[in-house]
Amino acid sequence: MREVDVEDISPQAIRQARLDAGLTQVSAASLVHVTPLTWKRWESGDRTMHPAFWELFALKVETGRSRGKNRDEPK
Repeated sequence: MREVDVEDISPQAIRQARLDAGLTQVSAASLVHVTPLTWKRWESGDRTMHPAFWELFALKVETGRSRGKNRDEPK
């Protein structure tokens, strides 16, 4: 995931980061412990994503890549 300043957490950046990670909205939401509706609102621009969720998402995506895990596969 490319690095984005917290001021630049736009709906487009959120969506692109999710797509780059190969995740659905449901799986991305689960990754950061929010509802799929919350994630959808972040991507649509109806709500602003708190920087803590952005950082958590980035950390989890990077951890998953380093372990070679696909988050959409059942555990």
